[in-house]
Amino acid sequence: MASDRPASPSVDRALTVLETLVEAGEGLTLTALARATAIPLATCASIVYTLESRGYARRRIVGRSHFWRATPRLYEVAAPLAAEATAARSR
Repeated sequence: MASDRPASPSVDRALTVLETLVEAGEGLTLTALARATAIPLATCASIVYTLESRGYARRRIVGRSHFWRATPRLYEVAAPLAAEATAARSR
């Protein structure tokens, strides 16, 4: 029987944050990101700092505010899959 619960809630939250950053485009503050994802602020911060350390997110500082956005790193990781899919379609 299939369940709606993710096998790993931590991974689910991290992917939710990453997807939200991609969709936001111009960037979100941590508070806005936590609200948009319904993930606690401290958890959201841990996820974003990890994404930043791995190159998947970066922050832009404006005054005292930090705006987070996704980086092209996600596309770099997906490039081999995209090339494989393109090759499979052209066969």
